[in-house]
Amino acid sequence: MRNRISAACAAVKSLFQTRDELSFRNIRALPVLLIFPVSVILGNLRYYGHSIALGGFATNELMFLLLGFGWLILRFLPEKFIIPLLRISAVLSALILLLLFFLPMGPAQFAFYMVFKMFNGLCAACSFYLFCFALNNVERLAGMIIIQLYYGFYYASWNILPDFHTAGNTWVGAALMAFFLFIVFFGNKSKSIFAQLNTNGSGKDSGVIFVIGLGVVHYMIMCMSNYIEWAGSSVSGFAFGFGTVISVALVIIFQMMKGKSALYIWLMFLAFTLFGLGVLLLDTSAAITAGSFIYGMGDSLGYIIICYMCAGAIKKSKSLRMFRIYCLVFFIQYFFISGVFSFYFNYFDAPNKFLAFAVVLVLVSLCLIFMPLIQKKLFDADWTDGLYLRDMEEYSKPLVETETINNREKLNLTPREKEIFTMLLAGNPPKEIAYILKISYETVHHHQKNMYRKLGIQSIQELFAKYGNAVKNDSV
Repeated sequence: MRNRISAACAAVKSLFQTRDELSFRNIRALPVLLIFPVSVILGNLRYYGHSIALGGFATNELMFLLLGFGWLILRFLPEKFIIPLLRISAVLSALILLLLFFLPMGPAQFAFYMVFKMFNGLCAACSFYLFCFALNNVERLAGMIIIQLYYGFYYASWNILPDFHTAGNTWVGAALMAFFLFIVFFGNKSKSIFAQLNTNGSGKDSGVIFVIGLGVVHYMIMCMSNYIEWAGSSVSGFAFGFGTVISVALVIIFQMMKGKSALYIWLMFLAFTLFGLGVLLLDTSAAITAGSFIYGMGDSLGYIIICYMCAGAIKKSKSLRMFRIYCLVFFIQYFFISGVFSFYFNYFDAPNKFLAFAVVLVLVSLCLIFMPLIQKKLFDADWTDGLYLRDMEEYSKPLVETETINNREKLNLTPREKEIFTMLLAGNPPKEIAYILKISYETVHHHQKNMYRKLGIQSIQELFAKYGNAVKNDSV
């Protein structure tokens, strides 16, 4: 009985062990890494100050519509035009931004601002193409951390540093746009990175559709929270921003340092968001501060992990078609889902916190109900994108011998477990394996434990005793 309980606990624990290859030393090209984060920040930094209703749509709703059209264009654009379009859109965005500095507030400036948002959407969509296919896991995670650090500072400084927002609309925005132009034209020259782009896969059984569906649920939760909660004194901007910064620390600690999986961060997002909205129901000064802080952590964790998972799944699928599907869904989110929520919420004169909590509770419950399916399709997948033994000539023959043993004895080892098996029998200690494969020691240890369990052994000595001679015999 005790052994069964221990086995069950070990199985649950393994669900939260990362299969991602996350190590800061795997960051290769900082300029390419920055292109998507800067495009997102630019879209938020330049904000049109007046509200203008057009055809029943408010400024923010029209802004989402134009941003969505930018993503929709990439649904149909041939791949060879994506990088040229990124550069053209960046130049046109810079010219329109310069024009906006000199136009007086009014209909003309509003029209150019809407055009600016469309080109900004194009920049973000083209940048996301690089975010998916040109970067590895740790680079994508680092990019999302940069975005959330900006948002954390932005919300925390909303009321206490008004000059920052004024500067953001003028010289800071201009400086960031100049930097964006620089990295777009000169930051993506790394041939080694672009030589690795592979978009010829079918995307079959890649899990992309499931993670995109999860992204739609995340977006609905955010729409419900943002449209109802963000009004007047409903949320403390400083506490929300501080919670965002703390969420970044949680991602670094739990996912990059402790080796926890994306599932761990996703569940934290669900828990913090629901709990934060629940605390805000109390509507006292202390509750608003505490609830905003917790809600800020949840909001940020969800945004980081869903973008990270979507891009990682698309990269793993090696399918441009999956990327195009994501662009289409992104447009649907901005155009239809935001539109439906905005239209419905116009009936409320004040934030309805109980409705927000109830809808988020339903969405979180659905995520938990379907968690076994989500676990199987997404979080059990091996998203590793480090180095592989099959690409190293000195290990090609030992790896074939391992494959022979695996097939003969029906061990069901995963590709990474076969590599760990091969390198351990070659005399490489775990830390050296981590260094050679450019992965973390915790990742090696995770695969080593799973491999030992399948082999029915407990130590490296047992591995040599059981399979050392088999490898020698296969080599003869």
